[in-house]
Amino acid sequence: MSIGRNPLKRRITAGLGIAALATAALFGSMLPANAADAGNINESTPKSLTIHKFAQPATQGTAPDGNKLPDADTSGLTPLKGVEFTIQEVTNINLKTNEGWEATADLTPGAILPANLGAGVPGVTNEAGVINFPGLKQAVYLVTETKPGANNIAFAAQPFLVTLPLPDSTKNTWIYDVHVYPKNSLSSITKTVNDSAAKGLGSKVTWNIAAKVPNASEGNKLASFAIEDKLDPRLTFSSATVSLVPANGLLATDYEVDSTPESGAVKINFKASGLAKLKPGTSVEVALDTTVTTLDGNSSGIITNDASVFVNGNEATSDKVQTNWGNVIIRKTDAADKTKNLEGAEFQVYATEADAKAGDNAISVSGKTVFTSNADGIVNIAGLKAKNNGAGADITYWLVETKAPLGYNISTSVSAATPKSFVVNTEIATTVDIEVENVQTKPFTLPLTGGSGTAMFMTVGLGLLAVAGGVALRKRSTRRTVQA
Repeated sequence: MSIGRNPLKRRITAGLGIAALATAALFGSMLPANAADAGNINESTPKSLTIHKFAQPATQGTAPDGNKLPDADTSGLTPLKGVEFTIQEVTNINLKTNEGWEATADLTPGAILPANLGAGVPGVTNEAGVINFPGLKQAVYLVTETKPGANNIAFAAQPFLVTLPLPDSTKNTWIYDVHVYPKNSLSSITKTVNDSAAKGLGSKVTWNIAAKVPNASEGNKLASFAIEDKLDPRLTFSSATVSLVPANGLLATDYEVDSTPESGAVKINFKASGLAKLKPGTSVEVALDTTVTTLDGNSSGIITNDASVFVNGNEATSDKVQTNWGNVIIRKTDAADKTKNLEGAEFQVYATEADAKAGDNAISVSGKTVFTSNADGIVNIAGLKAKNNGAGADITYWLVETKAPLGYNISTSVSAATPKSFVVNTEIATTVDIEVENVQTKPFTLPLTGGSGTAMFMTVGLGLLAVAGGVALRKRSTRRTVQA
């Protein structure tokens, strides 16, 4: 009697195993729950695992069953190249026994002790997002995503277990070439610059950041979200405006702006109330206002900047954008002797020729609108914007000499009547960009010794003497006649 009951018991156990396999998901619950007897396992059949890696779409979809999906089912998905996965055999479970299959019931990745894992075998996805692990043993394997590659991964795929072979619940057979499709939610962050209103140092430059909230993925939830901008030392933080697109009732109390993590860094951290408003596909937009305060200590006036978004601690960085600044160096010399440098000349800079001629809207650089030549005759106007938003054509400025050095005339080529156009140099150097010559003021005409002026005075003097002599002779003659 006991011999007759044993086959029945094995069939009941096998039936329970097949039912469990039919409902198991591939990620975290991919294993059969009990012994399976869906036809005998052919231990000599080669076994392999193929991982297909795609970006998580807006909807999660359904769990695959271990068979390769038709190409039409994945044609709209984005493959991820360069993602590394590592597989490890679970060494304390023997799938060549019913006890081994039964041990997989309710088994989870977290329940496996490190001591019961074999050596890791890594693999990296190709252009199609695929890794193939061929020639594997009949065993249970732990599959872990270990490196994201160059992808902006927000949520890594959760570790999962898979058996080789895998029961095929639809065909009541075994799958020896198992295909799995773990997906990654990706972060997205972009950055632009708006310096259109800026002209000189002290002007405002706004950095616009847009970071998308990633799509939801299996086994993951949004636990933290932050945006960080590490500002160039030549920039000073002013303020940050944070909003959601589409709007979702974001309040100033839903996040905090921290400008103290490190020198020049600004970080926007979302609190629990703010995280609840960050729905997949929502864009977090930040307008970061800064002031360009100096160009000192740099050989270039090009200021680059990027931003990072941290989702559950995973970082993604935007492309770099830039704002371009430079200087103009003016040397004042005597027109007759260029080795003589002239101190005290005053200049102003304008954005248009019309403003230069009218003397309106002089550009301010670090609070100054008048720039004076020093004892070496040098005027260094350091801190004029070179291009709009870091791109396009050089900006043309107009220079006017408003006051000449003492004893000299204003240069006719750099005057209000004829302002001089120039562009700035983003390579902050000591070379002279503009040389302005001043003509010395003309002196009054003075009489020359022995010249016509002296002869004239001598002629007048001799004439006066002749007249005086004639008068004297006449008086003497008169006196003589009276006496006679």
